[in-house]
Amino acid sequence: MRILELLRQPRAELDAPRWLSRTLVATALLVAAVAPLISAPYVNFDRSMVLVYVVVGLGLNLLTGNTGQISLGHGFFFAVGAYLSAVLIENHGVPYPLLLPIAFVLCYIVGYLFGLPALRLHGLQLALATLGLALVTPAVIKRFEHVTDGQAGINVTGAQAPAFTGLERDQWVYYLCLAVAAVSYFVVRRLSTGRIGRSLIAIRDYEAVATTLGVPATRTKTTVFALSAALAGLGGVLYSLVVQYVGPEAFGLPLAIAFITLIVVGGLGTVPGVVFGAFFVVYVPQWTADINQSAAGMTYGATLILFIFVLPYGLISLVRWALGPVVAQIPGRGTARRKASSVDQDSQELVVTP
Repeated sequence: MRILELLRQPRAELDAPRWLSRTLVATALLVAAVAPLISAPYVNFDRSMVLVYVVVGLGLNLLTGNTGQISLGHGFFFAVGAYLSAVLIENHGVPYPLLLPIAFVLCYIVGYLFGLPALRLHGLQLALATLGLALVTPAVIKRFEHVTDGQAGINVTGAQAPAFTGLERDQWVYYLCLAVAAVSYFVVRRLSTGRIGRSLIAIRDYEAVATTLGVPATRTKTTVFALSAALAGLGGVLYSLVVQYVGPEAFGLPLAIAFITLIVVGGLGTVPGVVFGAFFVVYVPQWTADINQSAAGMTYGATLILFIFVLPYGLISLVRWALGPVVAQIPGRGTARRKASSVDQDSQELVVTP
């Protein structure tokens, strides 16, 4: 019972020095960089899918965890990126490295335009509006059959490894996903901390007060929505390169549920938690399907209920609890605690976004 009480603490932060956090991240990146060289292609495929979900989850977590806006429609932007990649590669011969900036800019613009009216809604209203976007995505894909090939889908043959690398295709695509995920991680980490991050939290918790003090709440939420949509578009491009096929059935409501499950299970509002959530949505359905095919479809719902009641702050709270005794033995822990306390005090001052 004591463990559950600790895991349910709203600020179960890991009181660790900055150097330790950077060491853990660097170690994780090193392991991730070496892993594909000693793994089978099907293992690299699963790990690449984890990185795809990390990219999407980072944007959605910034939107929902830091700004408090619930979106169930990011599967639409994910589909835009995937189909844009497939069409440009197969029909127009566009080099696949150019697809990432093209998809980012296009999905940012579309997300911004959609966010202008949508983010005037709040809570359940916004969730229902974006849910409608998720429900119509497969129908829209089938409707524009002359572009998307409708129900048949499109095979994607791009992203072959350059000859000078000596890598297999699965390894090359994995490293491409790793590079995009790493850049996205550090950008979102930077945005979610410091003055900008505190402003987002101020909008989430005290929007009326934040607006009174000069924080441009509507513009900020729209920009964050557009950024999260752009990251979903990047994830869609990577998905098309990993799977080598895009079809309408892959972008329906189950995908939207997977995205929400990712950020809730990992730890809402925590950047490292997105990585744990991505591993969960890729591997747990596979394990349950091995036991019983019908069990795979029940995984997300049962898990969400479990985490809401038992681990409301996600898998990241387990990690923080496990590492707590180790961090307690590190010299300078009191300094880190004072800095964390100072950040908490600053977050209550509703800092205006510069």
